[in-house]
Amino acid sequence: MEDKKIKVGVLFGGKSAEHEVSIMSTKSVYKHIDKIKFKPVLIYINKKGTWSHISKKEFENNDFINKSYASFLAWENNIIDKLDIDIYFPVLHGPNGEDGKLQGLFELSEKPYVGANSLASSITMDKVISKILFKNAGLNTPDFLFFTKNDHLKIKDMILKKLGYPVFIKPCSLGSSVGISKVNEEEELKSAIDMAFKYDKKIIIEKAINAREIEIAVMGNDEIKISKPGELIPFNKFYDYEDKYVLGKTKFKIPTTLDNKLEKEIKKMAKKAYESLFLNGMARIDFFIEKNTEELFINEINTIPGFTEISMFPKLWGYEGISFTDLITKLIGYGFDYHRKQK
Repeated sequence: MEDKKIKVGVLFGGKSAEHEVSIMSTKSVYKHIDKIKFKPVLIYINKKGTWSHISKKEFENNDFINKSYASFLAWENNIIDKLDIDIYFPVLHGPNGEDGKLQGLFELSEKPYVGANSLASSITMDKVISKILFKNAGLNTPDFLFFTKNDHLKIKDMILKKLGYPVFIKPCSLGSSVGISKVNEEEELKSAIDMAFKYDKKIIIEKAINAREIEIAVMGNDEIKISKPGELIPFNKFYDYEDKYVLGKTKFKIPTTLDNKLEKEIKKMAKKAYESLFLNGMARIDFFIEKNTEELFINEINTIPGFTEISMFPKLWGYEGISFTDLITKLIGYGFDYHRKQK
């Protein structure tokens, strides 16, 4: 019976600043995956990029975190073939997991995997490219500027000229609110820029919107499912890393209260955004509704959204009657389906 189970290679950890979030998400995925249908095979990637097959006991006791591993590359040492995985489920947030690199490796190796393809993962991870594609598709997104370290001296003048304060300053290709600052005046600018550049060589600066924060979950390949909108009511001045994963004081409203017209518009935008970035598998799409005018903005898309017990993606599907266990099963199904059609 054990041999008939589908072997799911769950990859987690990784070299990005979202390493700890990935571990939390994987704990939830491991807890909820249907262990009658699937055999989860845990593959931990430490902060140096070393891949290791982790036993159930090591995982449950957190023994893998500080363990010293011999350095090896998984593909060169054939670990992928030795483990005989049927499908891979990357639960890796941020660079080297969510940005298309790993997905490209799976595609070259002709291995099925859960989530967006390599192209979609790459362009969605880059906030600048995704916003350019949003605009190209006629989707409303907050005004923004982007800079590299070489542009450091231009930033102050460009903000005054194009955006005005307050603004959000973010690393271009990171999630989980890592490295993000809200800047209300020029005196706060330098420290916010320095922090964003700690995490990325390119940063994005967005005009701050006095807005309600709305999130929608989407999944599917050719035919997509769209959840009802949920709302974040941040405890801090915005939904930052500390509140997400340490304090946990932000409130969630699922579903949120919107009139029918606005809800339809958000769902329509979500579908168009999913298609305009060539997505498949799954995504969480984040919106702003300006509090005074109710103008709707698309903010960003996450192709490997959080899977923790408090994460919006599983919570939104839970409201739709899809349990965490059934959600994982559906996502694995989409991965197999996409792989079959590509072949």
